[in-house]
Amino acid sequence: MKKSIIAMLALAMCATAAAQNEHMYIFRNNRSFDFFRLSDISEITYSGTGGKYSTMAVKTATEEKRITMQQIDSCVVRSTAIPDIYVNLKEYPDIDQLFDGNGFNKSTIYPARLRIDGNGMSDDLPEQDVEFRGRGNSTWSFKKKPYRFKMKKKASVCDLPKAKTFALIANYIDPSHMRNAVALWVARELGLPYTNHTVPVNVYLNGYYRGAYFITEKIGIGSGSVDIDENTGMLFELDNALDEDYTFIYTFANDRSKSLPVMVKDPDLDEIKPNPVERTAYLNDWKSDFTKMANAITSPAGKRLADYIDVEEAARYVLVYALSCNGELQHPKSMYIHKEALGAGHVYHFGPVWDFDWAFGFNGYYHGDHKGLPFAADLEYAGASFMQALVGNQEFRTVFKRVWDDFYANIYPRMFDFIENYSCMIEPSARRDGLLWPDDNIGWAMHTSSFDTAEHAAELSSWLRKRVEWCNTHPNWGLY
Repeated sequence: MKKSIIAMLALAMCATAAAQNEHMYIFRNNRSFDFFRLSDISEITYSGTGGKYSTMAVKTATEEKRITMQQIDSCVVRSTAIPDIYVNLKEYPDIDQLFDGNGFNKSTIYPARLRIDGNGMSDDLPEQDVEFRGRGNSTWSFKKKPYRFKMKKKASVCDLPKAKTFALIANYIDPSHMRNAVALWVARELGLPYTNHTVPVNVYLNGYYRGAYFITEKIGIGSGSVDIDENTGMLFELDNALDEDYTFIYTFANDRSKSLPVMVKDPDLDEIKPNPVERTAYLNDWKSDFTKMANAITSPAGKRLADYIDVEEAARYVLVYALSCNGELQHPKSMYIHKEALGAGHVYHFGPVWDFDWAFGFNGYYHGDHKGLPFAADLEYAGASFMQALVGNQEFRTVFKRVWDDFYANIYPRMFDFIENYSCMIEPSARRDGLLWPDDNIGWAMHTSSFDTAEHAAELSSWLRKRVEWCNTHPNWGLY
């Protein structure tokens, strides 16, 4: 193996005079590592006795690093690296003031300077003022925090659609760093509109490395996400947190003991309807409209489902949750539904899909049984009742079978190439993240280090193969 490492390093040094964005990572057996830009390396030499190399020395303008060959676990060389995001919080030059005892509040907006080095993978973003803050619900309680930032003007960041606000997802309970990426890739391949993208990045706060993240769109009405007219359309989020400004409760027409929490995610009703009386009337109109749609699902007798929802899109949306065995909708949590305008001339659309940390058989530690059901069989949650009513509808089932068969024939075979390529792309970053964030039992879940990146990707692929084959033979495609 050591000969292969030496040959790889030699080739890397000879390749086109070490292009500016080429990076080299040397991982050691004790799970430490060394990281270099190839353009910074002036010389790599080897020494030893008896015709055998025992030490490698890497020299740059500022240092010489000597590494015992027997200590080397692997070497990773990339012609480009994933982007680096640098955030400097102006009021906290010592970042430990925030993390140790001073309470980094999720809702507090911190003025910051942000820049992005695209490292050859995307365009750079010049340094600029941003508003920086936390995000997430249960994920905010983890040691590795998720964040979001807002710029003064819309811009394309890491080749994402132009927007002001972007989210940084930490993937703390996902050692593969790929669950969200795989689910969102499948959604895009299925043709679901407004599906988020995942661009892997490294995040630095005040010069301190904070780990591997991915940057993505902030879900909302706008050209960078759900691209509908905010003056006529509506984006609802079904989530029992009920933490938005405007909410209502939908009660099942056929069972008054069951109800769904519904929040207005976008638009900002205060902005588009500044008059309080008009605003209340507008929200009531939407509540009535939503109720008609939901009644068509929970009490379908005499109703044609396609008159209320886009059944094709709903089938594609549900497939992503069936494939990943994501149970978030049964609560419900992070469930988005949107419509372009009020009235019978438009239908509701399920989506965008979101939040796949707790999916792919995740059972609190790692990949569990591939035979899990995303919608609870005992109907404990109203979200499960709502979704079971939808997926049990014969009109829906007919479309879903066609969508599943098309997925199995045309998308499923390519999914494993995506996993392999994505895993290879993020490997240096994920291994480095695994060193910063070692195994951690966090009570209701388990964080597993991402250092063994290839193994985590292989386990994810294995689980998916078993999951799909089981769903193929299940009478309800593994949904309920």
